[in-house]
Amino acid sequence: MKEKLRFAPGALGFVNHVTAPLGQLASHRHEELEVNLVVSGKAAYLFGQERAPLVPGSMIWLFPGQEHVLIDSSHDLSLWVLVFKPELVRQHSSMEARESLRLTDPGAILCRQLDVREVSSLHPIFLSASIGRQDQEFANAALAHAMVAAWQAFQFSREPIVFTDVHPAVAKAARLISQSDEALTLSKLARQAGLSPARLSRLFKQQTGTSLSSFRHRTCLERFFRIYRKGARYSLIEAALLAGFGSYPQFHRIFRRQIGQSPGRYFREGLASEADPH
Repeated sequence: MKEKLRFAPGALGFVNHVTAPLGQLASHRHEELEVNLVVSGKAAYLFGQERAPLVPGSMIWLFPGQEHVLIDSSHDLSLWVLVFKPELVRQHSSMEARESLRLTDPGAILCRQLDVREVSSLHPIFLSASIGRQDQEFANAALAHAMVAAWQAFQFSREPIVFTDVHPAVAKAARLISQSDEALTLSKLARQAGLSPARLSRLFKQQTGTSLSSFRHRTCLERFFRIYRKGARYSLIEAALLAGFGSYPQFHRIFRRQIGQSPGRYFREGLASEADPH
């Protein structure tokens, strides 16, 4: 699924420090170059049938032609997410050492484990690029610096991440769940993936690090947030049912487990923080 990202007027990308729960769980790609650097916790991306595990210090580059889906993340996950528009990449990749950044798909998953000192040196650079948005000219210059510095740190690292292959049915199930607009039952999912429900559930947990039911619930929660956005015409209960939850109590239980607080409190505090001028 090709995703269209939003940017501030005149921006050539953005830098965000993201913490769990993450907003984007669907299988996706976009025309911009992206790099992630894990600060704490763990996660894993699925590229087709290859699983890339991430731990603190892992840096992974996501190219426009590489569709990927987050299949596992810990509650304490935090990472830097940097996104660069094609024009910024072209402007700052003329040197031979950075020509690879122009590729749509490098033909491999570019993921390495950085040295602690390299990670520490990148934090202030990324922070500078994330807070300069009021001055767009400065922000774009800081973005370019962040991209070049990240690529240089990646090139200096010689510690690769060990990828694992997953069963084709597991990869298909993850793709079906993340791309479907409706909640798929386990029996329907297993039938489309070509395995029995019990075997699919067992393999999914063994090979992705998260249970099939947990991944389905997280995807339903992401769908809920898309439906229940500010100004939407649906109530909390209606949005939860449309997102695929079987009942409001189930939605409430899963929301609290994933987010850390009840839906009512989450949205009350969210609205309160928006109204607070400070």
